[in-house]
Amino acid sequence: MTRIGDTFRRIKAVIIESKSTRSVLLYLFFVVVSTVLWYIMTANNVISLEFKIPINITDVPENVRFLNPTPDTVTVTVQDKGSSFIKWMFSAKPSVNLRFEDYSDDNGQFRLDAAHLRRLISSFYSRSATIKSVLPEAVTLRYTDQPGKLVPVELDIDIVPALLYTQNGAVGKSQDSVLVYSDSKTLETITEVYTYHVQLRDLTDTVRRRVAIAPLKGAVVEPRTIELMIPIEKMVTKTQMIDISVRNAPQGVNVVVFPSKVQAVYRTTISGYKMHRGEFTAVVDYNNIDQTKPKVALQLGEVPGAYQDVHLALDSVEYIIETYR
Repeated sequence: MTRIGDTFRRIKAVIIESKSTRSVLLYLFFVVVSTVLWYIMTANNVISLEFKIPINITDVPENVRFLNPTPDTVTVTVQDKGSSFIKWMFSAKPSVNLRFEDYSDDNGQFRLDAAHLRRLISSFYSRSATIKSVLPEAVTLRYTDQPGKLVPVELDIDIVPALLYTQNGAVGKSQDSVLVYSDSKTLETITEVYTYHVQLRDLTDTVRRRVAIAPLKGAVVEPRTIELMIPIEKMVTKTQMIDISVRNAPQGVNVVVFPSKVQAVYRTTISGYKMHRGEFTAVVDYNNIDQTKPKVALQLGEVPGAYQDVHLALDSVEYIIETYR
């Protein structure tokens, strides 16, 4: 016991001698004193305070969609004695719970008028309390129980890859269409929805981005967002020897060209190069041959869409025309 007492006295001495500890204790002392004085001064005084009370709409049928934003809270300014507020702060916090069928009609309207809302809020406070203001003053919502209309999603997007990079394919969408809910008349006028404008610049890698659907007046969209995938790949310069073919030669005529192959230079992505290698040719058109000249123009034949800036090392080749009887 002596050892325990000595240890306690040493700890007490350290606490008392520590400046930082004394400062903390002094601060806590003044907080307690201020709280007590505030309680004494305000307990019997009439004051006004502002509160945010949650609003919950319950028992909403599964096929019902609200067409304008539902308020999450109602802001109330209340005047009462300080002692009443202190008791209220330490009690369970109330919320405004509204059953859908109690405030909805058959014409797509959900309404809680100002007088009824004030009566509900007044029940949360003491009889001496005065409700000074309520915002919003009333709850007025439009809703629909019509089935949704499936409409396509159009992208409002501006894509600019970085230098030496390219967009390798179409923008992928997590879904091509969404459901739009509204009244029958409004649904007839809606044929598509658009995303918010998206601008992506200097892209060097494939991008995945969630974008929101732009809102529609008097309608709601589900889902509100979709996922986009923008395929971006680096461009590489490649060379390839390709065959030269002759077209439109009449029957019994054979055209031999020199050389029979030509070097092609082009830009493509790595995946495009592997996929399309050898799928394009250079062409000599027999109808372009002028037999008074030793050469004929060389043209590109079929070029895969993945290849860009394609050009041939030669613009013409020599030829020999052979005829057969």
